[in-house]
Amino acid sequence: MHSLRQTTSRCPACERPTLLRRSALGSYALRACPECGLELLDPQPEDSVLAEIYNHDYFLGEDGAESSARRSKMKSATAALYVDTLARLVGQENADLLEIGCGHGEVLLEAQRRGFRVSGIEISAPAAAIANRSLGGPVVTVGAIQTLPFVEDRFDAVLAADVIEHVRDPEDLLLRIREMLSAGGVLLLITPSLNSWTRRLLGRRWMEYKVEHLYYFSALSMRLLLERCGFEEIRIRPSRKVLTIDYIARHFSRFRVPILSPVIGLARRVIPGPIAHRHLLMPASGLMATARRGGARRPQ
Repeated sequence: MHSLRQTTSRCPACERPTLLRRSALGSYALRACPECGLELLDPQPEDSVLAEIYNHDYFLGEDGAESSARRSKMKSATAALYVDTLARLVGQENADLLEIGCGHGEVLLEAQRRGFRVSGIEISAPAAAIANRSLGGPVVTVGAIQTLPFVEDRFDAVLAADVIEHVRDPEDLLLRIREMLSAGGVLLLITPSLNSWTRRLLGRRWMEYKVEHLYYFSALSMRLLLERCGFEEIRIRPSRKVLTIDYIARHFSRFRVPILSPVIGLARRVIPGPIAHRHLLMPASGLMATARRGGARRPQ
């Protein structure tokens, strides 16, 4: 039997006092807010349960040098999309960027090439080591944002892609990010979306329903939470990623969806390699939220 942790009776996004049991995710209850649509595991798995999930096999495509290189190239293509957004919103050279959960550093490397001063934090020590080798120095710190030395008004931009759904307390994360941003600083956040086409198509069999995902946001719940945390100029839209047929097949092989996983697996076996590894810009299963900390921007 899985260990459980923490019970809440109030929605973290809109503070509605009653959450409804929607369904179950394995041994865990999946609750939903009828007001803003936020869904969450309640109670949450213990740290020991999550640690078993976040092992060295957690990331896809790490079964050889060739596969790793393909994954990195694909991630770099998505990284360029994120940096495009950051550059447009920050609008200045030599801006300071922090990425939370930077993985192998593809976004930071792309941002560094475009003139950003970059910093990262990553919970996986092996991933942080790979990132630092690519970035040419000790740019990435191992740990969580709570372990990062706190410096108020430090960064012009903060990126957190596929992070907020994993944390115990999303409000605490956003409040800390807000204080670390300079006045007028930009937050770019990516997370699975309850409004996505994949969620509408798959319903309760949505591939983003995983024990390690503790929260699931709708566009409304994300907007309300950002507003409660003091952010301004909030914009939320569907996210896009660069993916390959091979990567999609690996994902559905790892995270099984009845009928869909076997069909995608069969398709992958008959699709030639060059086509299966071709980059495709696709609407993803997530949302992209951008927001600013209020106040006058610091001079360039």
